[in-house]
Formats: sequence, structure tokens, C-alpha cells
Amino acid sequence: MITRTFFMMLLFLSALAVAAGAQVTSDRIEILTNDHGYFPCMDCHGDQETIATPRILEEEHAEPLEWEDADGVTYLVPFGELVPISDLLGTNGRTDMDGENLARIGTRLQIETYMENNGLAPEDSVWTMVHGGGNLWCLNCHDSDDRDKLVRLNGELLTFNESHLLCGECHGPKLRDWDKGIHGSTTGYWDMSRDDGVSTVRKLCIECHLSHAPAFPGMTPLAGPVTRLDGPGAKDESH
Repeated sequence: MITRTFFMMLLFLSALAVAAGAQVTSDRIEILTNDHGYFPCMDCHGDQETIATPRILEEEHAEPLEWEDADGVTYLVPFGELVPISDLLGTNGRTDMDGENLARIGTRLQIETYMENNGLAPEDSVWTMVHGGGNLWCLNCHDSDDRDKLVRLNGELLTFNESHLLCGECHGPKLRDWDKGIHGSTTGYWDMSRDDGVSTVRKLCIECHLSHAPAFPGMTPLAGPVTRLDGPGAKDESH
């Protein structure tokens, strides 16, 4: 109990320390421009019309975009997730919450019609946006006239450096915790009185989460490490 109380007190104090100072967030635009190489969006979307309805990802966004950093390392930027059609049809035997969600997405995307028009089978996979349960599409977040800007529900335009405000419209409690410093990542000082206004930086949501597929994939837990207590020399207390 003492350990838990101490930990919670430390967490609370760290949140106060972060919140007490000026909140400096990462320069996401600079990161996108210098490192990712696929900004600005208007390089491609300046003269394109987009059908603003949820659907299977097609054309340029049908698979992850490749970009190369200054060291020649190639990365993939996904615009959605590769989903088995059988999951979208609800015929894969999945009865968990994720399986039910994918089946609802398949209905909304009219996956059966898409299969017929494109000669696909349940064993095939398609790229689609799972984020938002199939209810979100590009123009729910990106401005229809300027793809380099994000748009809030009230029509207010945001830069990519303000993306956390857009995320917070659906994820209010997470934004509140992020604002207090108890969710996400902050680099620099806990004691803001020592900060120079540059060293302590609050990372934005999309620096940990993929913007188009923010949920972290599930992982299978592995056995813990062997310790001195359960190793070969451990004392047998069964007698």
C-alpha cells in the first residue's frame, strides 16, 4: 500500500509540475516536412476531388505510402489497415468486440457489393479505415478545401501542430489526462522552474499513435524472466 500511495503521489506531483509550466508541444509540421517527406498533402490534393463517404481505400491510399529518410532508410506510412474480407463479412467466427466491430464496418462499406464488382473472395484482404468503426473518412478530420489543415466539428481549422485538439473531440478524457501530463510522453524537466522554455516538450498524440490506425495492436504475453527465487537453486518449500 505504501508503494502504491508513493507512486500515485509521485505521478500527481509530476503532473502538477508539467501543468504548471508553459506547455510546449512538438513541431509536428517540421517533423513531417524534414523527416517523413510526405507533407504537404496539397502536393497531391490541390486539384483533386474526393468522395466524402466511408469506403474501401483505393488508388494512392490503397496501401502504405513509402518514404525515405536522410539516411536512406525506407518506411511505410499506412492510411488504414489491411483487413481480411471474412472479418468484414462476419464469417471468420470472431465473437469478440473487435470482430463485431469489423462486421459492422463491412456492412457500412457494402463489402459484398465491393467483392462482386472486383472479383474478390472472403479469403482476400482489403485496405480500409478501422478507426471510428467505419464511420470516419478523410474529410471528417482534413479540411475539404485545404488538406494541409485539420478541421474541428465547429469548422475551426487547425494545423498539424494542433492535432491533439482534434483527437480530443472524440477522446475527451484522454485529452484531459494528456493536458495534465498523466497520459502521453513529455521530455525535459519535471521541475518546470528549471526549464528554459525549450527543453521540456509535450509530444502530440500522433507521435505515439498512428493517426489513421491509432489503436495499438494486441500482443501475446510471454513468460516472465527466470529469477533467483524460481531458478535451479530455488528452495523447495512443498515439504
